[in-house]
Order: sequence, then structure tokens, then C-alpha cells
Amino acid sequence: MRGTSVHSTLDDPTDTDWGRRDQRAVAIGATRDLRGILAILRWRAALIAVVTVTMVIAAAAATVIVPAKYKATTIVLVDPRQPRVTNSEAVISGIGSDAAAVESQVELIESSSLARKVVARLNLDQDPEFAAASLLERLTEAVLPAGPESQRLAERRISSLVSKFQKNLSVRRRGLTYVLEISFSSSDAAKAAHISGAVADAYLDDQRQAKADITARASGWLGDRIEEMRERVRASERAVADYKSSKSIVDVTQGNRLVSRQIEDLTQQLALARTRTADARARLERMQQAAKQNGDPAALSESLQSPVIANLRSQYAEAARVDAEYSALYGAKYPGLVAVRAQLADLRRQIDGEIARILAGIRNEHQVATAREASLEAELTKLKAQAATFNEANVKLGELEREAQANRSLFEQFLSRAKETTEQQSLQIADARIVSPALVPLKPDRPATPLLLLAAAACGLILGIGAAFMLEQTRRGFRTPGEVEQLLALPTFGVFPLRPKRATIARQEVALVPARRDGAADPVACFEANLHAVRARLAQVEPRHDGEVLVVVSALPGEGKSTFACNFALASAAAGARTLLIDGDIYTRSVTRAFGLSGPGLCEIVHGQSSLPQAMKKEPRSGLHILGVGAGSRASRGLDDIDGPGLEALLRGCRGQFDLVLIDSPAILSMAGLAPFMARADRAVMVVEWDRTDRQAVAEALDILGPDAWKVAGIVLNKVAPGWYRMSDDGRYAAYFNDTLEARGAA
Repeated sequence: MRGTSVHSTLDDPTDTDWGRRDQRAVAIGATRDLRGILAILRWRAALIAVVTVTMVIAAAAATVIVPAKYKATTIVLVDPRQPRVTNSEAVISGIGSDAAAVESQVELIESSSLARKVVARLNLDQDPEFAAASLLERLTEAVLPAGPESQRLAERRISSLVSKFQKNLSVRRRGLTYVLEISFSSSDAAKAAHISGAVADAYLDDQRQAKADITARASGWLGDRIEEMRERVRASERAVADYKSSKSIVDVTQGNRLVSRQIEDLTQQLALARTRTADARARLERMQQAAKQNGDPAALSESLQSPVIANLRSQYAEAARVDAEYSALYGAKYPGLVAVRAQLADLRRQIDGEIARILAGIRNEHQVATAREASLEAELTKLKAQAATFNEANVKLGELEREAQANRSLFEQFLSRAKETTEQQSLQIADARIVSPALVPLKPDRPATPLLLLAAAACGLILGIGAAFMLEQTRRGFRTPGEVEQLLALPTFGVFPLRPKRATIARQEVALVPARRDGAADPVACFEANLHAVRARLAQVEPRHDGEVLVVVSALPGEGKSTFACNFALASAAAGARTLLIDGDIYTRSVTRAFGLSGPGLCEIVHGQSSLPQAMKKEPRSGLHILGVGAGSRASRGLDDIDGPGLEALLRGCRGQFDLVLIDSPAILSMAGLAPFMARADRAVMVVEWDRTDRQAVAEALDILGPDAWKVAGIVLNKVAPGWYRMSDDGRYAAYFNDTLEARGAA
């Protein structure tokens, strides 16, 4: 077969070019995947065609039934620039220049509040296109009396009207621009253009009205706040004045306090007094030092720097010169010296008296300067204490003045803003403008009919393909031998198509017929050829030359297990093998009914009521020996009733008489795993219905068999749809029953 040849080539150990071999394997795998997809599409072609045709028919019906809609568009420019008529800022700024602000305008135009305004302005509640009430609503209005229920019904109708209006309205932004397209669809072209323009006008009016309302509310709020703040300013200024009065705080020019000014003046006077005191003290000390020296009066004159003393010093010097001359010329006893010396003594007394007078004056001046300094210091200390008290009061005064200043500044700002806001109420400009009004559309807003049908066909094709792949993903059965080998790790012995009508399990229909008289291939012959192929595969897996007990099992009833067992037994007998077919399915009795057996059978032999030669029947044409279930009274017994030494003895005796003992066993899951035949059999073949038996059911059946599961030699896929393998021939099993498919077609 082709699949076998491919695998054998890939696994050939003599192939030394490993890289090329891997590339071939990948290419073959990709080809198989592509062929599998194509096979799925071909297999589900009917479904895809039905979905596609349905979509096309629905689209065609929609073009006929659905009335034509005309769509008119008004173009509006949202301008982020704001006109500045005055220097004052507007209460509400523009919408901004970011994308979110422009997109928010789209949502605003599509809002239900704007739709209600347009509906009320155009009286669309009287328009049959929008206000047509259903029969149920009209009956409800006629039955319900006036009251809350009728009001709720009216509100519901208004909501329904607004919803219809919004469905026909569409607003979109052109790319990243500030241009908005306001489109409206209606069955009347002129009405569509009129409503589109009305929506744009309502949007602009809503912007202006919103600005006016916000400005009015802001103006009213500012007015209320101004009155409140005016009273607050008055109260704060009054608190400052009262506090100054209570603390005797007086302001002079440039904001200086009176005490601070007095302290400053006293400080200057005290500095001057200290200078004078120091000067007087220095002069007094110099006079006292000069008086202690008792020296030359000239020295006193230079110390005192007095004109009187200077004059007396000059006279004293002249008298002293004369005294010296007379003493040198006439001697010390000269009479004229007496007068001169008397003059010197008088001058000395005058100088001493003047010095004493000056010294008393200097001392008096020093005492006056000292007293002045002390007085100023005392007064300054008193003012500093008073200033400290005033500074403590100034802390509270500063708080009051700051609060008053803040209230005054805030009041002035609010007053100025209130006047600006009042002036702005008369000037409200929308943030958008209509660039292009809506024109009456000339043709309906829908694609051309051929294009619509083509789109519907494409959509239906996509949906059909999607449904086909979805069904494939949800498929739970086995479809290919590869799936069986991958999930169950068991080989597939045969793939059998749906049985042709002539290949029944009746004795009259199962005889081998090599060819028909007209030369066409006979379906029965092809079916038997497939059965012989299964026998050959069993022999290849494990050749056996003595008597073999082979059990045919299935996970669920109705999978064609009994049919396969009968035909396999007939094919084995026709091939010359001594074959015994035992009907072990005591519940369905399919083999017994198919061959029309009666009398004793398996149950009677197991219980010793009959012998094998007595109960066994022979099919005359093929030579097949058949052992039925037995009498009807025995058929009601369960498998546990026949499981025992009798069954063991029967099968032991059959091994010596027959080459093949084939047992039709009950379904595994139906019997909850009770399989006495499996424990005594050599091998088993499991029949799985193609694409119907759930994979989990097969896996559970093998698990239930427990240690006997290893006896299952392989799987037979039964009731295969021939069309699937005709489309998805992967080179493994399609050719295996290709003659059967051709024969069925010819038949």
C-alpha cells in the first residue's frame, strides 16, 4: 500500500542522507495536512453549500423586503480656537484640541438628551415613520385608564421613539481631524436631509445654551459670594480698628509706630548725651591732673586753652622777666623787686582763681551731662518695655491685618470677575460650526444588489467553512486508522464500508460470487476480499497453526460486531479453514437469528444438557459450523451463568476440532466489563463504528477488560462512509476497498 511504502522509505536504515529524509518527512506531513483540510471541506461540502445558499437567499430577501433608506450627512467642524473679544477669560473654556475631547463631542451628539430635543423640535412623535405604535401598545392605551400606568406607557413610547431616532442617527469623526459627519437615514430623502441639519443645529444650540447656563449660574453664585465677602471684609477691618484702639497703637507716616519713633529719637539723643558726658569727663580729668602738677601757668593755659589765662600768663611772664633783670642788675634786695614780685603774686592768684572757676564749670558740665544721660537711659528703658508690650499686641494685630487684606483682595477679585461674567452673558459663541449642510440624497444608502449577494455568498462560505471545522473539532469518533493507532496504540486490521444490500448476513446472500455475468465486479466478492485481508493481517501479527479462539468485541451495541463476525467466519470457512462460529451474545442473539437456528446451543452445552455435535449446525455452502445461543429459556441467563468449567471444556474441545473458533461476544460497556470469553480466548478483534463510537467509550472498554486487554490484537473500523475515503485517500486504506466502492456504484 502507498502509506506503508512511504513509511518504509522514511524508516529505511540504509538511507544515509538524514537531512534529506527529514525534509521529505516534513513535506509529506504538510501535504497530508493540506489534503486533510481539503478532505474535510469536500466532506462537509453539502453543509457549506446549504449555509452559503441560505445567506444568499436571506440577502436577496432582505433587498426585496427591507425598504430603501436614504442617508444625508451634515459636516460640522469642531473648532478648538476660541474668539477673544475681551481680555477676560470665559467661564467655560473650549473643548480642547485632544482626540478625547473631539470623540466626546461624537458621544454628545448621539446622546438621548439631544435626540429628545430634535424629536420635540421637529414633532417627530407625529411622524408615522417614528411614532407608529404596535398593536399591543394601541390595545394597552385603549384599555388602561388615565393615571400612573398610562403615564408610564407614554414615557415608554417616548423612549421607544428616541431609540428609533438614535438607530437612524450616526456620527463619526473623519480620521484625526476636527471634522464630524452627522448622518441620518430615513425612507424619505428630504426628511433625512432635514433631520440631519436639525441635529447639527440642535448641537450648536446646545453648546451655546450650555455656556449661557453655566455663565448665568456662575454669575449668580458670584453675586451671592460677593455680598457675603463684603460683610466679611467689613468685619475684618472693624476688628483691626477695634484692636488698635484697645492697645493704643497709633500709626505715623509710612506706617511707623509712635513708640518705635520715640525709641529711635531717644536712642539718638542718648548717643549724643553719652558723647557730651565723655567729653566733659575727659576735660575734668585733664584739669585735675594739671592742677595737681602746680607747674607753670603756661602749662595750665595750654591745658585749659582759655583766653583769660593766656592773657594772665603773658602778664605773668613779663613780670617774671622784669624780676629776673632786676635781680641780675640790682640784686635781690633791690626795692623795685618788691613791686614786681607783688605783681607776680597777684597774677598767680588771678590765674589760680580762673583755673578754679573753669574747673568748677567743667565739673558742673560733667554732672549735667551725666544726669542727662541717666535720664535718657531711664526713658529709653521705659519705652522699650512699652515697645515689647506693643510687639506682643502687634502679633495679633498682624493676624487681623493679614486676614483683612486677604478678604479685601479676594473680594476685589470676585467683584471684578462678577462684572466680567455679567458682561459675558450677552456673548456666547459655539465651539463648532456647520461647514457643509446636508444635501438631499439622490440614491438609497445600500450597496448594489450584485455586490450585496456576492458579499452574502462570501460570508456564507466563511460561516459554512467555520461550521465544518467546528464540527470537526467537536467530533468524538474515529475516522482514520492513524487516529486509532495514535490514541489506542492498536493496529487497524480493516476498514469496511457501509454494507451493500446484497452482502447481508443471511445464508442465501453470503456465498462467494467472484463476478457477475455482465463482467462487473460483485460487491459481495469485494467485501469478502476485504475479510480475507483482515485474516491475512491477523496471521501476520501472530501466526497460529493450531486451533485458535478469536473473540469479536465492541464497546457499544449496534457497531456491526455480529455482522462482521458472521461474514468473517464465512470468509474463513470459504478459505478452507475449519471454522466454528459461536453466538456468545446471549442478549441480542444476533447470530442465532441471522442463521435461523433453533434447538439446543451454547447454554445447553455449558450446563451439560447437550453435546457439541447435537447443538452445532453447518452452513452447507461454505462449510461453516455455527453454534447458537440455545433455547429461549436459556437465553435469559446472564454471562455469569455460563462462565464456568463447562465453557472451559467446550473451548478446549473446539481447539482440537477446528482451526478457528470465532465467538460473538456481548458489548463490553453494556455488560460492565463481564467478559468470560476474553479470559479463555487467545486473541480478540474490536469492532468500532466509524465516526460514531466515542473515543472515550473505546478507551473505557479497554480499561474495563483489565489484564485481558492485551489480547485485543487490533481494531476494525466498520460502517465507513465510502465518500470520505474517496475524497481523503491517504494511500493507506482507500485502495483497500476501492473495488467495493466501485462495485456499489455500479450496483
